[in-house]
Amino acid sequence: MEERYGKLAIANIMTSIWLGDWDTYEAFMNEIPEGMRRELRFHSLYNRDEVHLWYDNHFFIPGEHFVSPYFSSYTKKNEDEEARRHELLCLIGLYEKTAFYFPLEQDRLPDHFGSMTAFMSSILQGEIKAEQEGNQDYLKQLEEIEAEMLARFIKPVLKPMLDNAETKITLPFFKEFLSFYAEVMSEDWMEAA
Repeated sequence: MEERYGKLAIANIMTSIWLGDWDTYEAFMNEIPEGMRRELRFHSLYNRDEVHLWYDNHFFIPGEHFVSPYFSSYTKKNEDEEARRHELLCLIGLYEKTAFYFPLEQDRLPDHFGSMTAFMSSILQGEIKAEQEGNQDYLKQLEEIEAEMLARFIKPVLKPMLDNAETKITLPFFKEFLSFYAEVMSEDWMEAA
């Protein structure tokens, strides 16, 4: 259970960064223990004014420093439009399994990394509740959805996203954050449960 709470805290922090919600990011960082805060190596590089400006340059305004925050930007270039549409519909179907409507509520596309990471937070909240209530069947269903989300929609695009960001991201905060995000999502996420 403690591991799930830790993962939830990390997912919430990563979601706030992906969405550029600096008030929420600062509130989360103020609530977590100092030891955990030190492990989030990107946080020591946080300067709100710089981060806010470069967030727009890196993830919002297309240009020379732009790194797309959308899953569909990193799917295989040789895939046809129909295959991309199918993957997007599968992602939306995964959201619907748990009545996750965050992208609509936030006016975000469903394949935005912020939406996908918020979905992971939502799943973790459900897992915590299911575990507290002793509902093992629902807990297992949620764990399967979490594993599918990670394996199908997040892990496959981490390397292409990092490769794309390598020459475009200049702010150390975002360099460290993307490295942290990729490391956590590719190696540690499911093991932490």
